[in-house]
Amino acid sequence: MKTIIQISDCHLLREKERKGYANLAPYYSLEQVLISLDTHADCMLITGDISGDDSQGSYDHFLQLMEKYVDIPWYVIPGNHDNNAHFDCTFKNQRLDANSPLELGEWCIHGLDTRPKVNAVGAQGEIDFAHVEQVHSGVTQNAHKYHLLALHHHILPSNSWMDKHNLVNAEDFIQWLEDVKGIANVIHGHVHSSLRQCVGKRRINSYGCPSTCWQWEMQPDFAVSNERPGYQVIELHDNGHAEVTVKRIN
Repeated sequence: MKTIIQISDCHLLREKERKGYANLAPYYSLEQVLISLDTHADCMLITGDISGDDSQGSYDHFLQLMEKYVDIPWYVIPGNHDNNAHFDCTFKNQRLDANSPLELGEWCIHGLDTRPKVNAVGAQGEIDFAHVEQVHSGVTQNAHKYHLLALHHHILPSNSWMDKHNLVNAEDFIQWLEDVKGIANVIHGHVHSSLRQCVGKRRINSYGCPSTCWQWEMQPDFAVSNERPGYQVIELHDNGHAEVTVKRIN
């Protein structure tokens, strides 16, 4: 078995002390999450929105915290808030890109960049199908392994106000997922919630990750949840079973 820790939606700011929703300072809530981690995991995956203000300072804070508290390999995929040159420069050696899956025991972990490209605006996401074909190639070349796909945006409607920040070409992406038989599990961030869904006729498991700062209520009107910052532990068993558990700080 291999274990991955997933964190997401840190929304770090240039000023460490600056607070956002739920009266939380993202820097210090992330620090508390990292302190609480079980670092016996094999690696950590950060599924986007590391920054909340596009500043180099926010990424510098992230690197400082990771260096202080995390002693396992870690990888990032971008979120809509990471659509800036600072992200691309800072994490060029830590990216989990579509053309370079991570091999972890009996599993391959694939990353997709869902930042806005042509049709998405604001906090919406968009799939580049050239990247999708790279993932497809990785699945085909490793047909003897199990496959986990990581992206930032949620694929299905969440029946909440967050659906205005949707994945704009989700229907085409779902059809692709249906056709690629090797992927049975997907993890994402974006919704600041432990959203659980099944995608398509194959009932592909989709797991949303809590934010390391404030949480959103999955309801039609905007609301901040009382749930605490958190993360996910993903246990990848050698028989292809994936077990995903939410952990929250006190």
